[in-house]
This record gives sequence, C-alpha cells and structure tokens, in this order.
Amino acid sequence: MSDSEEFFDGIFAEPQDFYKPEIPPSFDLYERIPELVKENEPTKFNLRLIGKSPLWGHLLWNAAKVTTNYIDRHSELLCKNKRVLELGAGAALPSFVAALTAKKVVITDYPDADLISNIEYNVKHAPSGIDQSILKVEGYIWGQDTKSLLDLLDPEDCDGYDLIILSDVVFNHSEHAKLLKTCKECLSRSNKESKVFVVFTPHRAKLFHKDLQFFKDAEEAGFKVEKLFEEKWWPMFIEEEETKDIRSMVYGYFLSFP
Repeated sequence: MSDSEEFFDGIFAEPQDFYKPEIPPSFDLYERIPELVKENEPTKFNLRLIGKSPLWGHLLWNAAKVTTNYIDRHSELLCKNKRVLELGAGAALPSFVAALTAKKVVITDYPDADLISNIEYNVKHAPSGIDQSILKVEGYIWGQDTKSLLDLLDPEDCDGYDLIILSDVVFNHSEHAKLLKTCKECLSRSNKESKVFVVFTPHRAKLFHKDLQFFKDAEEAGFKVEKLFEEKWWPMFIEEEETKDIRSMVYGYFLSFP
C-alpha cells in the first residue's frame, strides 16, 4: 500500500467508539400509598422509560411521583368523572392514576416518535383496573393550535378540560408563555372548579427565580395562583453540595380562573 493510500485509509477510518449502542429502555416501579388503594385497583405501576432522551423522557421524576400522590389523595375532587389533560407527560404516571376515576384522560408530549410510542406502550401494558378506552395519547407542541386537543372532547358535554397536569415542565423557561397559552385555551371555564395542577423541582438552583417567574406570568395571563405545598425529597442529579437542599424540594400550585 502506498503512503497516499495509507493516509486516506486513516482519514476515513471510523473511530473505535463511533457506533455507540442504543441505550435500551428501562423500567421504574411506582407503588401507590396502600391506604389509597380501593378494591380491584392496581397497587403499583411498572412504567417503561425510553433509554435516553434530550427531552428528559428517560427519567421518572420526583415531581411526577408527588403529583401522582396528590392526585391519588384528592381524586374525588380533581378527577372523578372529569376530563384530564397532561402536558409534557414523559412516562405519564400521573395520568394513569387520574384514569382510575376520570371520565377521559388525554396524555401528551412533544411529538417525538420515541416519546409517543413509549407512552403508547405504557397505555397498552397498563395494569388491570385501568380502562384503556378512556386514555388517548397525542403528540403536541406547547403553544400551538389547541383544536386537536379540544376536538377529543364532546363539545356538547363540556368546553374544556377540568384538570390540566404540568409535572416538572416549568424548567423550560423559554416555553412559559406557550404553556400558559395552551392551558388558558384548554381549561374549562364552565366548570368553576377547573384547575391547572403545577408541580416542579428547582433542578438548577441558580435559576430557581426563573422557575417561579412562571407563576408571575400566570397571574399576568389572568390566572389565580394558589400555592399548595412544598415537600423535601432528594436531588435528581449529583451537583454542588451547597445547593442540594434547594434541588431536593418539590413544590405544588393550582392555577384557576378567577
């Protein structure tokens, strides 16, 4: 082989680690609080998570578990015979517990094929006690036309969703206005008890103020804001020790029409 052949062969040779194997899906088991489980209801949900995602669908977040616990405790008020919409659902844990008593549950996330097919997998493999017929999975980009979401409801029966779930999505600071636009257009006005349930963790301590800006923006958009709780869990990511306490917190709020 000539020197030039060796040179070009070296240029076009693929590095040993060029083809990285796909990260396989994983599973995370969520167990309901025992005293909340009624007869013939599932006690646990084994949810599949995609292997890796720039949209963060590969994790079951603390906020999702806290959201689910709260919905489970208050299902009579929040979900029973209600229409529920989850935005940025990920593995959709809160939606499954809402479906135990809800009339209809629409589960949405960014229209990425892997994300949506994973939610569909979890719906298909939902445990006994979940009525799959009331579950609908849709790809949706926040801030875009909400007609596709509202068309899933019976217009003669309601004018929007009774509960909208936002679980750990406010870290997307650039998307706050789009989220609020979608919520404002999709939340029922005829039901005076309709609510947007927002739960989040300040994963980036230095940007906590930007997370909280969501609620100021919500008030400016015409929502009433009510803080519900704060719970201490554990940080999802290993970062600086001095911010661990902040990153361990989970906060819950309601948004509603005045």
